[in-house]
Amino acid sequence: MNKFIFNDYFQEPLGKIAKRMIFKSDNVIAFVLNIAKGEMLPGHTHLETTLLLQVMEGNAKVLTDGKETPLQAGELMQIDGQESMQVINTGEDVLRLYVTISPMGTEAFATDADV
Repeated sequence: MNKFIFNDYFQEPLGKIAKRMIFKSDNVIAFVLNIAKGEMLPGHTHLETTLLLQVMEGNAKVLTDGKETPLQAGELMQIDGQESMQVINTGEDVLRLYVTISPMGTEAFATDADV
């Protein structure tokens, strides 16, 4: 059993995005994406995985295969890894997303990052 405090992973991005890993195993990874005001996570896919995106703070617009879906704090979205996805911060503050990817996919998905 492990206990995690989300605020420990909330960070002001030095650039556009600060990704902070919470948990990693062969079956799943979990992390917080902190996306600066007016910035976006560029379009990409996650191969043969399933993603869950939960908005912790802020407002977002998620583009999946060209379809636009607005998300706000407290909402959760499931995305198939084959779908092309892009996340845009449409709010006035940092967008904070709790993300899980299962199975993990490649090791590249499982590290902290500052973009």
